[in-house]
Amino acid sequence: MDEAMTFVLGIAGSPRRGGNTELLLDAALAGAAEKGAEVRKVVLSALDFSGCTSCGGCSEGDDCVLDDDLRQVYELLDRADAVILASPLYFEGLSSQSKALIDRGQVYWVRKFALHRDGKKRRGAVIAVGARRNADFPSALRPAKIWFITLDADFTSLTYGGFEEKGSILDDPGALAEARALGHRLADERNIL
Repeated sequence: MDEAMTFVLGIAGSPRRGGNTELLLDAALAGAAEKGAEVRKVVLSALDFSGCTSCGGCSEGDDCVLDDDLRQVYELLDRADAVILASPLYFEGLSSQSKALIDRGQVYWVRKFALHRDGKKRRGAVIAVGARRNADFPSALRPAKIWFITLDADFTSLTYGGFEEKGSILDDPGALAEARALGHRLADERNIL
């Protein structure tokens, strides 16, 4: 494996496997792979983890003290050159799995803002799908944007409203192509989102 290869991490935040959100994430990861990136997908609903317990165990900037499946995700996040978080909207917010991951990013917040450690610069993107055509994407994506700032990542997003039925995103002729193009951009280290 070429050490200079870009590593793109995709995080599937939907509890519904193979649905609209995951179809778009898979297209973005395929686009990154087409450009020569190493890609990896993590499915949050397949992991055993909890939200942040506000224990303060990360106050020194070390790893989160909770011993669960997010440890492997932290390792991948630390390594990633680009991160895609894909989540459906539930009650105008990110999925509970996605939000728990974001809340567990407290260790990165401590490193950046409390300890003033420089982090690895990376690129970040959110893919969000809402059942309502007029879903409130800006408020839903705000936690993700702050999480990406904490991860020292540029931030962009793709949002799709009006897609509730599993697989209905396939009715939008441009959606998968847009996601694939996002993957292309994320794989290019020279690209600033």
